Amino acid sequence: MLERAGIPTVLVCSDEFGPLAHAQAQVLGMAALPLVPIPHPLAGNERKLVGAKAQAIAEEVASALTDPVESIGARYEGRFLSLTERRLDGGAVCVDEICAIDPAIAKKMI
Repeated sequence: MLERAGIPTVLVCSDEFGPLAHAQAQVLGMAALPLVPIPHPLAGNERKLVGAKAQAIAEEVASALTDPVESIGARYEGRFLSLTERRLDGGAVCVDEICAIDPAIAKKMI
């Protein structure tokens, strides 16, 4: 557990598994662990699409690794508590206040 050792950590997880990851973090006593969703699925995606998905969350990951611990806890503690369990038109998946855009689906919509 790097986070407990004082080493900033971010968990990047498929949006489909966000609620499970949040529940596990709570069980481990780490409810404020930064969980950053990436559009599901990743398996079977071409390298370019995986890169686009990663690029879309890079700023949030960097912020979660460098922002003050107090602001990170406030930002992430409640995430995934009210998961919207449907994929919206245009490839967006919304979890609480965050929406992740699946570039593959969004591109097909244009």
